[in-house]
Amino acid sequence: MEPREKNPRRHLVLLISILLLFVVSPFAATLRFGVVVLNVFGAIVLLSGTYAVSERKHLFVIALVLAVVSVLAGAAMFIWPGKWIGLATQASTLVTLALFSVSILRHVLRSGRITADKIYAAICVYLLIGYAWAFADAILEGLNPGSFSISPNVTSVNEHIDRTMQLRYFSFMTLTTVGYGDIVARSPMARTFAMLEALMGQLYVAVLIARLVGLHIVHGIDSESRDKN
Repeated sequence: MEPREKNPRRHLVLLISILLLFVVSPFAATLRFGVVVLNVFGAIVLLSGTYAVSERKHLFVIALVLAVVSVLAGAAMFIWPGKWIGLATQASTLVTLALFSVSILRHVLRSGRITADKIYAAICVYLLIGYAWAFADAILEGLNPGSFSISPNVTSVNEHIDRTMQLRYFSFMTLTTVGYGDIVARSPMARTFAMLEALMGQLYVAVLIARLVGLHIVHGIDSESRDKN
């Protein structure tokens, strides 16, 4: 019998926090203190991600430190807004989300029975990839303005938040290969980023589905063998 997981719903918590951030963002961005609200929900996502990788102690410590640094950097940007503080915040968040993605993906691909939590984890990785890529695009836009054809019409009270939200939208449209064309990659580096993200999105779905189906078939055969014996 396989050992029971200590936190069987840890990835569900992360999934809910990510979806809440995405749903709340467009409404909070128009508020006077919307930046604070978005920072709070962003911190919840980072802490939920830390909780999701908490079963491995050394990884939990690293994730917690990175999450705290990202939260503090976000607070500093709110107090002292500036280009380089914004870039530092985006970079720290990108590294943290990348760590979450790799760690959770290892859990998904690890041999073992397919549980609801493993399915939640697989969905989380997909969302984290799109979320993290948005920060990579934001860093590129910050270092090389004009890399993306972002609308100059700011709909939020904070230009930095508005740009980040637009690039998050572009990231997920690229990841899912929808590509409405309202935001376009202009520079060679931006186009390379978009191409790699689109490839990753397609390969992730193909490889993950194959892996989960394969594990499901193997476990089904094992269960039938045990029943016959």
